[in-house]
Amino acid sequence: MRRPSNRLPGWFSQAPVDTDAGMRAIGRLVIACMVALACTAILVGTTAINVTQAIDQANQSAELRRAANALDAIVAQYGELTPSGAVRVGQLAGLRNSRLTAERSTDPGEAQIPLLNGQGPSGSFLTWRRESTGAQVFARFAPVRLPLIGGTILLAMGLMLVMHNLARRIERQRRLAHNQSRIDALTGLPNRLAFETRAASLTSQKIPFDVLLLDLDHFKPVNDAFGHAAGDAVLRAVGQRLQPLLQSSDMLARLGGDEFVLLASPARGAEGLADLAHACVAAIAAPIRTAAHTVTVGASVGVATSPGGDLPVATVLAAADSALYRAKRVAGSSVKFADEAPGPAGAWQLRRA
Repeated sequence: MRRPSNRLPGWFSQAPVDTDAGMRAIGRLVIACMVALACTAILVGTTAINVTQAIDQANQSAELRRAANALDAIVAQYGELTPSGAVRVGQLAGLRNSRLTAERSTDPGEAQIPLLNGQGPSGSFLTWRRESTGAQVFARFAPVRLPLIGGTILLAMGLMLVMHNLARRIERQRRLAHNQSRIDALTGLPNRLAFETRAASLTSQKIPFDVLLLDLDHFKPVNDAFGHAAGDAVLRAVGQRLQPLLQSSDMLARLGGDEFVLLASPARGAEGLADLAHACVAAIAAPIRTAAHTVTVGASVGVATSPGGDLPVATVLAAADSALYRAKRVAGSSVKFADEAPGPAGAWQLRRA
């Protein structure tokens, strides 16, 4: 004979929290690091180019000043510039390949100063080859430094990508484990943990719900007479028969052994809940065909509700368990409601403490 038990309230834990937040944060952090590395690579490249250009511009400005000063000195000492004077200007100013030309150069690697009246032949230019110090520095160090920097950045990005894929794999495995931990392996129904989580969530949101605790009658003789394989077939059949009675927001879970719980939300009301409880009993009572035998079991049902969604879950479950204990004391399948009171269709209510 079933005795009252206080273990049912212990099924529940605190309201569920967002366990995905940590993995989402890791994924976002990895992506942010990859973007930062890509931006760093672009910044390094553009900085190298800008530094090279700045050095060349500074050198070219210095060359122009030296060339102008040297030109003035040579012209003051020797008169108008001649080809040999252009060479002396280059030697004095430190210019490469300085010479006197009659046309404007189109070579971007050359610099020129147009000669004024008295400095040389009309329309002529002092021309020399620019010093590309920045390009020389870049050519000297870039072949070694840039591949190392680029390789380091690519390696870091590769590691970040591996970390991102690993985080996604861990998240998939975590979700799979999360789902498996909430599924009863025998019947495929939600298990006790899934029921606890759902009921705690409804309570935290103050959503009304009903609880129907079902315990199979004459199940042990099936196991004893036909073996556990037949008992397993009965449990699966019970789960399959009860599922069509559910609404989309309801949950049917197997608590263990031959005990099931149906969580109905939103609450059905007195008459609707009575109809649902008796429909469950009727569905279970039909003969069940196992691999080699046809067996018949019954069900005792204890029902309780939280009509305002504001009663503690432990209180509702304790009331349902007490009602189930009274139902088990009646011969044959029976439905008992918490704190039954006279009324149509077995109307009842759970009084607040």
